[in-house]
Amino acid sequence: MHRRATVLALCLVGCSTGEETLSTDTFSTLDNEDAETSGDGDSGDGDGDTVGDGDGDGDGDSGDGDSGDGDSGDGDGDSGDGDGDSGDGDGDGDSGDGDVCDRNLYVHHLDNNSWDTQPLDAVWTGPNAPPCSVEPMATNYLEIWDQLLVWGADGFFYRRVGGAWQPPEPIADRWAVIADLPLDSVHYTPPLNGSSSAVLVFTSLPTAYVYEVFEDGSSTYDQSIEMMDEPLPGPPQSSSRRNWAVVLANAELLGQAEWWTSWQGFDNGKVYRADGAFIWDSWAENQAPVFVGAPGSLDPSTIEAGWGDYDLNRAYLVGP
Repeated sequence: MHRRATVLALCLVGCSTGEETLSTDTFSTLDNEDAETSGDGDSGDGDGDTVGDGDGDGDGDSGDGDSGDGDSGDGDGDSGDGDGDSGDGDGDGDSGDGDVCDRNLYVHHLDNNSWDTQPLDAVWTGPNAPPCSVEPMATNYLEIWDQLLVWGADGFFYRRVGGAWQPPEPIADRWAVIADLPLDSVHYTPPLNGSSSAVLVFTSLPTAYVYEVFEDGSSTYDQSIEMMDEPLPGPPQSSSRRNWAVVLANAELLGQAEWWTSWQGFDNGKVYRADGAFIWDSWAENQAPVFVGAPGSLDPSTIEAGWGDYDLNRAYLVGP
């Protein structure tokens, strides 16, 4: 298990085929420790209908108006897209607390460079949703299982399965090794070659922490890895903090460069892009393609977390 998790984790930044080779350009040391498994072993769907449909009605439809948000198939209320604006169970999109939310969800439709912007508490709704006042230190969307994962600065882990937020838990319950760390970001690879687990890589400068995560929410700690700077135009991972990461991945395309793409924002004022062939590009924040056409209210330097959706070709960013 350790070896497989390591290989998958390093595929995030260093390989395109999943072959068992390690990239010394990315990491300098491997600190193998005993695997640690946590979780409740639940079924992982939480909403009683088809896993991954996101709309709560069991038919897998999106944008059909049956989620209660009043959309008529215009594409902004899609199911299973990780943004929470349909299938959240309350049908009204209101936060219900009367407070003004100072965080937004910015959605970039990468196919046509259009954007949607909503207050975060209008899309993360319900009693179990992360409060808008809590900084999301890291977020990840497990597209294959339609699960949005959020690690909050309040010390709680939030998981939305389909359209339903599960009761929040202390981060230490499932992610003990990283529970007390100031997380910078998380990025992932989906299950590959028949694996039952996805691989998450948390970064807390200067170390990366590798976990496996399963559909039922259980997790297994694999190892810690000291990061090294990438050759230019890659990022200086050992000295600059990765503030957010957006991953778009399709395991069925494994072996092609486009099977995995990640956009990553660092605190050195640059945005980096890596693909499944381990090719890096970089731009100044305001010139990065991932921010083309962005609304004036979006300041790339203030983005706190992000995730992607390959099927919908969208990037999701959380910030003021």
